[in-house]
Amino acid sequence: MKTKIKFFILIAAFIGISNSTRAQFTLLHNFGDTIIDGNGPLGDLFLHDTSLYGMTYEGGVNGDGTIFKIKPDGTGYQDLLDFNQTNGSGPCGAFISDGTFLYGTTGYGGVYDFGTVFKIMPDGTGYVKLWDFGNTADGRLPHGSLFYDGTFLYGTTFNGGVNYKGTLFKIKTDGTGYVKLLDFAGTTNGSQPVGSLIYDGTFLYGTTEVGGANNMGVVFKIKTDGTSYSDLLDFAGTTNGISPHGSFFYDGTFLYGTTAGGGANNMGVIFKIMPDGTGFVKLLDFGGSISGIQPYGTLISEGSFLYGITSHGGVNDDGTIFKIKTDGTGYALLFDFSPIDGMGSEGSLISDGSFLYGMTRSGGTYIKGVVFKYALPSTVGVNALAINEKLEIYPNPTTGNFTITQNNTANTEIEIYDIVGELIYKTIATNQQTEIDLTKQAKGIYFVRIEDENKNIVNRKIVLQ
Repeated sequence: MKTKIKFFILIAAFIGISNSTRAQFTLLHNFGDTIIDGNGPLGDLFLHDTSLYGMTYEGGVNGDGTIFKIKPDGTGYQDLLDFNQTNGSGPCGAFISDGTFLYGTTGYGGVYDFGTVFKIMPDGTGYVKLWDFGNTADGRLPHGSLFYDGTFLYGTTFNGGVNYKGTLFKIKTDGTGYVKLLDFAGTTNGSQPVGSLIYDGTFLYGTTEVGGANNMGVVFKIKTDGTSYSDLLDFAGTTNGISPHGSFFYDGTFLYGTTAGGGANNMGVIFKIMPDGTGFVKLLDFGGSISGIQPYGTLISEGSFLYGITSHGGVNDDGTIFKIKTDGTGYALLFDFSPIDGMGSEGSLISDGSFLYGMTRSGGTYIKGVVFKYALPSTVGVNALAINEKLEIYPNPTTGNFTITQNNTANTEIEIYDIVGELIYKTIATNQQTEIDLTKQAKGIYFVRIEDENKNIVNRKIVLQ
């Protein structure tokens, strides 16, 4: 059976927050309203078609967690699946999509009660359990989101493997072809990965919570065939942080991440590092009531800022929403959570260009977590959601041929830039589906910019493999 994760409450000083900032926050859903409603979401939301999709760690008919969807305005909440031990229990992380199915993992349940990999259709039908962890040394307790390269799903387990310190694996979308790519071993290559993997077209990048030279976690990279593992950074406490939890944001030059502890105040840090392990810079030391404590999620980029969320700290010690520029300047605490708004977030934010969306593990009307949104500054474009309501880019990652689906095609301009900002593709959409061919471009990360006739702009990232 899954164990409950405890919160460690820290004392924080009081500071104020403006009414205008609070007005940007909207509570979309309180978990725990009925016995079948889920509770305690640990992961992230996923925007697909016109709905937000997510999972709760507990609750539902069997108490093993749920899959749900909800509209960005807070209406249309629907319980799509109740986990029941057999098909999984305790889901965490976020969904990914191949254009047809949503894919995810559970930390427990399945045949051996050590977690599963599964897929499900966006309407809640077609559930298939692809893998049961725990039979051999394949790993136990998957944690974090999967990554899809067009052929394989990649992920990590928190435990299990030859050394019982976690594994890195891949598996095909039909459940075949499972391969364990790496056994984590502690001092030499890290232990207990809890975040998600990202891919730059050649390497997968990730972190471990502990292990490494100082047993405080590592940053690593590895090729998709399991070769060329490299320990890029050993965390060391005050100087650079302890225990990274989330994934990375990659801007083509630096990987940006956070740690849950360490730094000058032992409350976590924001950092950046180059993909070869050089150029480490600590951008921020979290400081409690001033800036938050324990960021567990992943940073996201919107405009000229990175946005994130902390599990504790702020005015009420219930967590914060913050922003910071990539050079470490411009830090601002945007919102202080309270028990009624939700508290103790252990996930990440997502953006649709107008709003940031997220979940908290606890708090809200029934003290079992919430779904919320936070309005971005008006300079982002308050009507950008009009583009996003049907916006999909798939497959992503891609070998070069992919489709952009959207609502409004009237004078909608599509531009694609490489990682150094050079425009490599431009077109005007003529219907709701635009086919793009970048097969002649090099592997790597590219940025899609979509602007409608009202000057609303949405940016997306795509990976060419």
